Amino acid sequence: MSGTMGGVAQVLAGHPLDTVKVRLQTQVPVPGQPPQFNGMIDCFKKTVQHEGFKGLYKGAMSPLAGAMAHNAGIFFFYGQSKKIVAAKKNIHLADLTPKDYFTAGAMTGFCVNIVECPVDLLKCKLQAQVGKGQYAGVWDCFKQLYRLRGIQGVYQGLPATTLRNVPCFASYFYAFEMVKQFLTKKGEKPTLSTIFLAGGAAGFGFWGIWYPLDIIKTRLQTDATLPQDRKYSSTLDCVVKMMKTEGGAAFWRGWVPSIVRAIPINASVFLAVNATKRFVFGD
Repeated sequence: MSGTMGGVAQVLAGHPLDTVKVRLQTQVPVPGQPPQFNGMIDCFKKTVQHEGFKGLYKGAMSPLAGAMAHNAGIFFFYGQSKKIVAAKKNIHLADLTPKDYFTAGAMTGFCVNIVECPVDLLKCKLQAQVGKGQYAGVWDCFKQLYRLRGIQGVYQGLPATTLRNVPCFASYFYAFEMVKQFLTKKGEKPTLSTIFLAGGAAGFGFWGIWYPLDIIKTRLQTDATLPQDRKYSSTLDCVVKMMKTEGGAAFWRGWVPSIVRAIPINASVFLAVNATKRFVFGD
């Protein structure tokens, strides 16, 4: 329940900047032509100008509908992963080390892929559409992908999603736990303001360092559904072609809106999760 509330807060508040991020990520420069969007502000303005504010919420129903399973899954898997690590070392949860939090986060990133990959895929496919596109909505997108390739169509980009999620969630929960410990006096329970600040640090931990992995995932998920029509044949092929045709800067395109969104949104997610837990369980 607490994870669900965090997920809903994340989608409603953060989706517009996520749309801007995806559009900047999937924008491939054409030689001799100016880019469609000249940065975060320009993308935001043009999207609203041509599609209205609803354009910023394209694909929102996918993460919103998946928020319950996705975010509940994230915090469930993290809780279970910490227990597994603690049991293996025969220690209490309170005695976990920074390395243990990193390990538990990595385990979480691997496990949550089964939910996150299709949710992210539908979201990215719809967000990448400028104006009226191929898909009429989330359900139409799902049906088209499944009709073309079955379950493989719904899980397009799974290897790249895994490549991103394992280190990203490791850093995510590591940053959260470390900042939370640093701001909490020994023997005391962390305040909600501490949770909020630690959640913001977690957001930077996820997106700040590993951002290029998200670019690769997005490029692969917004590529054609049928293998014979794709621009990229694999994760490695995507990296090589991007580096060759666009240079290293392409891997950081959209980083600013990602960070602008990630810090406050993830602060809100952890706040919502912990506030809900305290309200329900009186913790």
